[in-house]
Amino acid sequence: MQWRKKSSLAALLTAMSVIAACSGNGAAPANSSGPSGAPSGKAAGNEAPVEIKIMANYTKPNQTESDKKFIEEIEKLNNVKLVFEVPPATGYSERLQLMLASGTYPDVVMFPGTSNQSFQNAVRDGIIIPVNEYIKNSENLQKYTYQASWDQLKINQDDKIYGIPRTSVVRNDAHFFRKDWLDHIGFKVPDNFEITLDEFAQILEKFTTGDPDGNGKNDTYGYGGAYNGNKVLDPIVPGAFNLTGWQTSAGGEYDYMNPIYDRNSNNFKKALEFSAKMYTSGYFDPDSATNDYNKQRERFVKGLTGVFPGFSGHYDRLINDLKKTTSAAELTYLFVKNEQGEVKGGSLEASSTGLWGFWGITSTAKNPQKIVDVLNSWISDEMWGKTAAGYEGLDYIVANGKKAPTDPPAVEAEFRKSTMRRANDISFFLTVSLTDEQRNKIVPWLEKSIKTVVPAKDNAFIPAAAKKPDYMDYTKTWQQTILQIIMGDKPISEFDKLLDGWYKNGGNDYVKQMNEYIVKMKSK
Repeated sequence: MQWRKKSSLAALLTAMSVIAACSGNGAAPANSSGPSGAPSGKAAGNEAPVEIKIMANYTKPNQTESDKKFIEEIEKLNNVKLVFEVPPATGYSERLQLMLASGTYPDVVMFPGTSNQSFQNAVRDGIIIPVNEYIKNSENLQKYTYQASWDQLKINQDDKIYGIPRTSVVRNDAHFFRKDWLDHIGFKVPDNFEITLDEFAQILEKFTTGDPDGNGKNDTYGYGGAYNGNKVLDPIVPGAFNLTGWQTSAGGEYDYMNPIYDRNSNNFKKALEFSAKMYTSGYFDPDSATNDYNKQRERFVKGLTGVFPGFSGHYDRLINDLKKTTSAAELTYLFVKNEQGEVKGGSLEASSTGLWGFWGITSTAKNPQKIVDVLNSWISDEMWGKTAAGYEGLDYIVANGKKAPTDPPAVEAEFRKSTMRRANDISFFLTVSLTDEQRNKIVPWLEKSIKTVVPAKDNAFIPAAAKKPDYMDYTKTWQQTILQIIMGDKPISEFDKLLDGWYKNGGNDYVKQMNEYIVKMKSK
């Protein structure tokens, strides 16, 4: 259905001219292709390739040689011609809005998430279409996509699915620790990589006061924090306090509850109290409240902090950067147990559904089935080894029967690696740069992260109550007060007043609507 434009003709022409001017700057057109094979592997005859225009969000606009070779294989496999437009990553949101306002759309578009207003408007206006009929026979998409990802894309709370998930592994991320610092303070890493909350606190203390780097100076901190998307600090080690998002309630008025808002539980309050104690004791990097993720990582790499929250699959990048600063540096990865002695945690990356952005098919796409076939083949058994690892000579060499990095190391092939991924597949993160020793080290971390995750039941749904003025205004009060409690500027008792105020300013409706949503989706 063609979008009915409500803006003036002048405004529309302006938007279209901006897109035309930008599309030639940094865009990465696809490479050569030719009719060679259908998705099933059967010859496509003399049919001309189907052109598919793709608007994608990658950090780099240019394709590597590995990207080009991979895309050429995908094109031949599906008898298509892929034409990419890749706006600058920093301006992607604005370009997305302009494109949707222009009335001229690519065939398939990358959206960052279902809460994105541009996506919601596009579904409402019929620009993005349901994909249900096209995914029925897509074996790989069905096999390697979390059901929760499909459910999150049912944004009208019916059976219509508005997109193809770009999957991220749903996992319980823990913390990297400087193993050489642990050795220096005399802490032995447990064989199961699990520690208690008390041990975690003791490590932070010793990393701050015990000269763990042995330089004779008082210049290190235990924990390196960073602000969240709202630019405030979150409580640390949430899994140790059973903060796993919306779950079945242990009692009270509602069937489902998030511990943050639970009046019948003090788990979130305990988490706040613990974080405040660590902060006010001086065990936090004092720059934590003003650090973004990059600054947080940078200070860890420089040896200023000894504990860094992160994904164990990024071990190779982190250790390589760390050794540039301290050649003798070593890393381990530890999980903090809850009061019941269990390791459990919610997924902090992307969402608990595994949806790491998604591909929306537009109403003007001439062949939606071909688009789905392309994405389905991206994670097929035939292509997955290349999706994850690439090609010999371009991305790795083979030495003594094993894959090893090229010299110099290959540039990351983002088109190939960041378009589609498989659910629960850790092989993707076992890069060729890892030694056998390192590989044997991180596999248990990856497996434990997946095994111990507790997915939330909300599917990243945002109730209508969250858009009410009173709720939105109070959200700022909430964020500021949480930050003040963690930094010790307000006592923990302030949280009780804060929670009462939240319920009075729309929280009651928020919890009620969230429960209605969970019940409705569960029934489907």
